[in-house]
Amino acid sequence: MLNYDELADAARMKRLSLVNAEKDYLQDVVLLSIYSHVGDELVFKGGTCLYKVFGLNRFSEDLDFTLAGKVGVDDLADKIVRDIGLLNMKGAVKETKKYANEINVRMIFNGPLYNGGRETQCFIPLNISLREKPVYGAKRETIKSMYTEIPDFDVFAMHEEEILAEKVRAVMTRNKPRDVYDLWFLLKRGMTINREAVNRKLKPYDLAFDTEKLLLEIKRKRQLWNMDLRNLVIGKLPDFDEVVEQIEGGLY
Repeated sequence: MLNYDELADAARMKRLSLVNAEKDYLQDVVLLSIYSHVGDELVFKGGTCLYKVFGLNRFSEDLDFTLAGKVGVDDLADKIVRDIGLLNMKGAVKETKKYANEINVRMIFNGPLYNGGRETQCFIPLNISLREKPVYGAKRETIKSMYTEIPDFDVFAMHEEEILAEKVRAVMTRNKPRDVYDLWFLLKRGMTINREAVNRKLKPYDLAFDTEKLLLEIKRKRQLWNMDLRNLVIGKLPDFDEVVEQIEGGLY
């Protein structure tokens, strides 16, 4: 396990708060453990996938996946705890909630910032979607962790085009400005929205893709823009109006 000084150095280099640096470190450890036990039956996605695999400059706290095959989630969580123990860290499964469309696992660890108090324990949420299989499957990507005790390792990541479709869905179905930021990031990379893929994602919500509706939902996130993103974006947070203007340019 990293000691406090090593974590502080990593936080400085990655421009993260100490708390987020600890989460970042533990995310790498958890992902390393997961993909030592499973393959493309569990597809890594969402904001943390964009951050760790595709270079997004926004920190993300949750580990999000889509279940594409058979995985014993309870057994996998127990294996993660055992693997964490190999790094002289204590971990536990705090709770597991199973729903028709998703499984949420909340894991708790005594990481580098732990000083004996419960408030210094680190929580890592795992969210596993059961709603649908990936449209494009998964692709093998290598995560090169900067933490010296973690070797390079492969994950099975959702294709960027499908992550983009899911970000469009998120913008249209919930009120989190971080989804707008991620959408902007992907469009800046030259990606285009696949309407068919988006409509497949929106079908369970009885919605269909519409450019004007999407822009309306984007603009509704203005009020929460700074509050939601100021502690997550690495570097300067762009002006909301500039982001909207650039998204519009990518949509037309």
